[in-house]
Amino acid sequence: MSVNQYLKELSKPFDVNSVKWRLQQANKEKTGGWAVPYLDSRAISNRLDEVVGQMRWKDEYKPWISSKEGGTSQLCVIYIYDDDLKEWISKTDGAGLSAIEPIKGGISDAFKRAAVKWGIGRYLYGMEPVWVKAKAKGNSAIIEKEEMPRLKQYYISYLKQLNSAGDAPVQKQPTKQNQKPQAETPPAAAPTQKQSAVVPLYEILGVKTQQGNNGVRSMLQIKALSGEKKVATVYYNGADENLRTGTKLGRAVFGLRDTGYGKVHILQDYDLAA
Repeated sequence: MSVNQYLKELSKPFDVNSVKWRLQQANKEKTGGWAVPYLDSRAISNRLDEVVGQMRWKDEYKPWISSKEGGTSQLCVIYIYDDDLKEWISKTDGAGLSAIEPIKGGISDAFKRAAVKWGIGRYLYGMEPVWVKAKAKGNSAIIEKEEMPRLKQYYISYLKQLNSAGDAPVQKQPTKQNQKPQAETPPAAAPTQKQSAVVPLYEILGVKTQQGNNGVRSMLQIKALSGEKKVATVYYNGADENLRTGTKLGRAVFGLRDTGYGKVHILQDYDLAA
């Protein structure tokens, strides 16, 4: 069977109990923040087992970029066997070390990102973040338990929207459901760029794909469309057909990595502008 025939099943939405939530960013007081959905590695592995079969997929990890502190980012390659072609087809993505359990967390994050390349959980990127109450935990913050029923209901509503649109992910505009009431407006320190995700914020001026020992990497020339309109060189792990000259991004998440050649900017996530 061709891997193309697996893609529809792999990309199906997950039930509400399989979707987890985390704070993407909290305010300075750690009393509130933007909550975003995600899938854990176990849910992704179960989906691959159910759709492809335990013996017809595999994952492999390779070192990516070494930091000055001695840590190494990870590339994850997920292979699925294609019966028609009689070969393993792969998709790759990577992640840096995480703040908690750095190596284990980095491997897990790389696995999740590679799974998105296969369509697993990709629809979650169409969801707008939700402002929630939070509480401090160590040096970070976590979502208050009382917010979970509201987040689950928001996810259920999003699935209904997907179904009404023919299972096609859509760019969701902010609504009263996922914003705080006017009387409880988030503090100024809360991120606000999410509220206009379809507005072009960056433009790709050029793309160069490089094949290295650790896999494919794209070098992008990206121009900011506001402020000083600076042009920067940014790297993206893998090759993405959406990232081409002339593409405008409505949201972009950048990370900074230390390498033997100095610090480089990494494009970790993005939304296409309308």
